[in-house]
Amino acid sequence: MDESRKQFLEFAKKQNLSLAYGDCGYVYSSTEMAWRAWQASRAAIEITAPKFIDSREALAKGFTVDYSNGFGDVMDAYEENIRAAGIKVKE
Repeated sequence: MDESRKQFLEFAKKQNLSLAYGDCGYVYSSTEMAWRAWQASRAAIEITAPKFIDSREALAKGFTVDYSNGFGDVMDAYEENIRAAGIKVKE
């Protein structure tokens, strides 16, 4: 279960929404509509990641290749965590 769904379930419990689930979604229309609105609100959020710096560009700016490799690793982890939260990363 992704982080966004977990957050929705916590919200729904606080709102006393029924979490009964059927073949086609939540049994109660109010819960289903809340879930759809939740998804739509998350889909509208989009973050633009900083531009990746390749080795050649890093060297031209006076950085080392290690800097470029480290930056790439950090960016991969950054994007993975944002996606896990249910938010899009604009490429």
